[in-house]
Amino acid sequence: MPPISERAFHRLRLAQLELVCLLSETGSLRMASERLHVSAPALSKSLREVERLAGAALFVRSARGLAPTPAGEAFAHHARGILQRVEGLRTSGPETQARRPRAVLRLGTAPFVAWKLVPPALEALAAHGILPSLYLVEGRIVPLAEQLVHGELDAILTLFTPEALEVFGSAALALEQIRIERLVVVTGPDDRTASRRVTWKRLAGRDWILPPSTYSARILVQRAFLEAGLVPPVPVIESINIPAMLALARRGLGITPAFESTVGDDLAMGRLRRLRLDEELPGVPIGLAYRKTTADLVAIHALRDALRTLPRALPPFR
Repeated sequence: MPPISERAFHRLRLAQLELVCLLSETGSLRMASERLHVSAPALSKSLREVERLAGAALFVRSARGLAPTPAGEAFAHHARGILQRVEGLRTSGPETQARRPRAVLRLGTAPFVAWKLVPPALEALAAHGILPSLYLVEGRIVPLAEQLVHGELDAILTLFTPEALEVFGSAALALEQIRIERLVVVTGPDDRTASRRVTWKRLAGRDWILPPSTYSARILVQRAFLEAGLVPPVPVIESINIPAMLALARRGLGITPAFESTVGDDLAMGRLRRLRLDEELPGVPIGLAYRKTTADLVAIHALRDALRTLPRALPPFR
């Protein structure tokens, strides 16, 4: 990118620098409009003015949105540095230090992660005084991954399935494994078959409570049946609600797959029992995926470290 003339540099406004940084992260005028509370036509006009002052095209327009050119990437990099220094100047006084706003983290998670892993991790952050303001989105892995790639989320805490990793295939993303999560099959407390090993052939004749076919737990169970040369069962009850599925299993209405984090308390209290599978289901990595250009990596790294301290072990078979 050619150097910006001194006259043009002094005509640049902080709002325009913020716009370029935001467009570089999101690639979307619509999202920038929502974040800045300015109409999309007004932002488009402001961007054209920035490009005129910069003497170069900063973004390539397409049906998929805006992609930064090499000149745009360089401009955004320097603009972030300027904005960070301005923010440091604004909050440098003793009064503003005391009431500095929290970092905002837009986090996507799988439902069972939001239910069992996120609360104790946030509790640990709060105990250390570093709890961010959190915008939490629950959903299936692939849609969440797409939102991350398109800049609608800052990070995702979810299962690293092959389907998710295919969407994550971007140099702009960082992937960090947190733990291995096991999928187990649980049954009601009065089920006598839980005291002995059981084959997948025998499980084919049981009543199953399963999530929809696009959910990871269902896919892993179906794969286990197919690898055993069996037709996957049709569920007696199908639900997307994990607490409801476990409540139904506790009532003896069927067996259900569950990730270890969701059933540890139930197993320890005897409300559920884990079936001894002849061929156990494989572990699945849980990890944190985030955009390298996210403004506040400190909050993401703090969340990562808190998650890595959570207990992992299931109670023994009973």
